[in-house]
Amino acid sequence: HALAPLRLRTEKTYSAPFADRLYQRETVELAGGGQTRIYPRLEHGGSHLPEGASIAADLAQHLVTIVSYAGIAMLAVLTMLILAVGRGRQGRYGDALRAILCGHTTLAWRAALVTTALLALLVAAAYVLAPLYHVIGTDKVGQDVLYLSLKSVRTALVIGTITTLVMLPFAVALGIAAGYLGGWVDDAIQYLYTVLNAIPGVLLIAAAVLMMQVVIDTHPDWFETAAERSDARLLALCFILGITSWTGLCRLLRGETLKLRELEYVQAARAFGASTATILRRHILPNVMHIVMIALVMDFSGLVLAEAVLSYVGIGVDPTTISFGTMINMARAELAREPMVWWSLAAAFAFMFVLVLAANLFADVVRDAFDPRR
Repeated sequence: HALAPLRLRTEKTYSAPFADRLYQRETVELAGGGQTRIYPRLEHGGSHLPEGASIAADLAQHLVTIVSYAGIAMLAVLTMLILAVGRGRQGRYGDALRAILCGHTTLAWRAALVTTALLALLVAAAYVLAPLYHVIGTDKVGQDVLYLSLKSVRTALVIGTITTLVMLPFAVALGIAAGYLGGWVDDAIQYLYTVLNAIPGVLLIAAAVLMMQVVIDTHPDWFETAAERSDARLLALCFILGITSWTGLCRLLRGETLKLRELEYVQAARAFGASTATILRRHILPNVMHIVMIALVMDFSGLVLAEAVLSYVGIGVDPTTISFGTMINMARAELAREPMVWWSLAAAFAFMFVLVLAANLFADVVRDAFDPRR
């Protein structure tokens, strides 16, 4: 619902970022007869400007508002950070502020503040200018590219979250069981993930997705609307990615469990008669959770990229579902036209890059927080 204004503000076709006219000429009839080709005004983007007004001057007028909003947000963040750091310094908030600004804190709060400031400026600019302009332009059918990019982020988060929930039980249960029980259980689980790893991942996923598409296409009566069909295809893709991507985490947990089961506290629990389930729940699982958390966050980045690749080649989400892969696939033809439409591909690349980078940085923080050896 929050993105409804962006979704409804459609144009005829392509328009460049912050433009008030279409990106291609149209033939119009002159009042005195004859025809001419012009760049028509947009219906929504820059419609508040009078004819001939300068877009650069209008953007400069809104710059003060953007900086004000970003400054208020940064002031609130800095205040909360000073209060949090100051508590650990017996209420010396002045020392806490100097430590943050000089980079003398345990955590890299100064770098976090710089990053937050940049994000605050970008969010404030989008909040102020999106109702007035198409900030990242429009695509072939006139949809706002900013709207498409934000919806693609949502699709990536859905795929990453659901796939993780599908993958986690397989990886944790089989990995810990193989490492602790050993014997034929270890042999069977090793054989299973070795066979899966022997098949190229992309081919295995592609084959499963294509079979799923055949099932959906041959049973159209299962879905009342096209939206239900696309949601079912998205959910099926998440299950396929989850079932085929648990082997790496399983192998890591098996190796860690093999080491943990030989430690003194596990041997003591076994000597005191603790059951296998109790040992796994109280001694093994808590000490492998840092590996689970790190692997899950790192796998999230791979899942986002996997969806983009699969949708690009046409075997990912439904073509009507907005995602990074479908955006890149549509931008492929746009790069070959004249004049070139570059902003769709640039937006997909930028949003996907920031999302994957944020996930990787978060994985580093999670590793430091959950590693029991630190």
